[in-house]
Amino acid sequence: MIISVIFVLLIILGIGLPLALLIYPKLNHATAIGMSFPLGIGVFTLLMFVTNLVGVRFGLSNELLLLFLISVPLVFLQWRRMGKFFVGSVDAIKNLKLMPVEKVMLGALAFLIVTSFINTFYWPVHIWDSVVLYDFRGHVFAETGFMKEAFIDGYYYNYPLLTSLAHTIVYLGGGRYPQFLYSIFYLSLGVGFYGLLREFVSRKTGIFFTLVLLLAQPLFYHSLISYTNLPFTVYISLGAISIYLWDKKKEVGYLILSALLVGLSTWTRFNEPFWLATLLVVFIVSIYRKKVWNFALYSLFFFPIREVWKIFQNSLIGNGTTAGNEIVGYTKVLPALLDVNKLGQILVYLYKYVVIPWGGIFVAFLLAIIAAFLLKKQKKFFLFFFIVFVFLGVLVVGTFGLSLTVDFWYRIGDAAQRLSMLFYPLFIYSIALVLQKFDRIKE
Repeated sequence: MIISVIFVLLIILGIGLPLALLIYPKLNHATAIGMSFPLGIGVFTLLMFVTNLVGVRFGLSNELLLLFLISVPLVFLQWRRMGKFFVGSVDAIKNLKLMPVEKVMLGALAFLIVTSFINTFYWPVHIWDSVVLYDFRGHVFAETGFMKEAFIDGYYYNYPLLTSLAHTIVYLGGGRYPQFLYSIFYLSLGVGFYGLLREFVSRKTGIFFTLVLLLAQPLFYHSLISYTNLPFTVYISLGAISIYLWDKKKEVGYLILSALLVGLSTWTRFNEPFWLATLLVVFIVSIYRKKVWNFALYSLFFFPIREVWKIFQNSLIGNGTTAGNEIVGYTKVLPALLDVNKLGQILVYLYKYVVIPWGGIFVAFLLAIIAAFLLKKQKKFFLFFFIVFVFLGVLVVGTFGLSLTVDFWYRIGDAAQRLSMLFYPLFIYSIALVLQKFDRIKE
């Protein structure tokens, strides 16, 4: 197990951190740390997939060599920045002066994170879908060295391989319990969210809303199990928030960061159409700002990641569907929205399985929007509100599309509930932005 943990740490330090600093050297420390694991494990598993396709078998020595070949150039390019980063991090910790309330909140955060790690280092994979799909593929990949033995039928190649290949890394290193990877995703979500929020609010407010986020029961629960929903939430939500920072800070690094994160979300769960929401927002902002090249740049980083898996999947099922075809497919849903009865069923379904589980967070989000208008700050936060509502629109339209293709769609409310947890970071970030008006001290 020790070798597996060291391997993951090397991926973080050798790929994730230098890549984050290369994309945007001005990232604050929390954001850079929070992005390191999602970027590192996402890029590395994608490279594992590609090299295996060309005949390189999965094996500890082969993967270490691959890590060496990728990390050495990245670390070499970012050596000085990484040095400054670590020195700056140490100095920041030494000079940290926390208020009592901040110490209490950090203690609560530490309790949540440590509890998650204790559970995942102790318990083996036990949730059904992971045992028979995600973890099963990881076992087969590690034991056979190749992927084809795991693809028994369409069920086994219906989902991309990020989590399965991450499990493979653990098994190749002699580990038995890969669920600790999901605790790292949970930690990354908290640290990355705090870093992105810290660009606008004080330290105390940032810590508070990070605590609120990690206290969300679905997020904590999914840090204990090996489903794809938490990694997907990390990628898509932090990617969406990065779009907002790109426009506010006028820094193209955030745009590239978003493209990579959203691209890797499709390497985690492919069928969910939320990538369309980010693509639409970037397109509209690019047109509005009269900088269409930004949309082209976003596409340049996003589509290669998405299309790699789609091309491979099509080769197995003999389907020539591309991203363009999928967009056409989604547009076919729009005429069906005129069916008032069907739309009513969808809204009742979403209210029961999505809105009610959101609970007070969703109510607070709506109140935050009202407060923004009362404070006459709606223009300041318009883009982020727009991002959230585009995501909500995709949720409704996507559910409508599911209802047209799956007869038992109304019986799988738990699936909708798991998917909808990606909105927790978006809702809480919105609330924090509005409340920044009362956040008088920005350390």
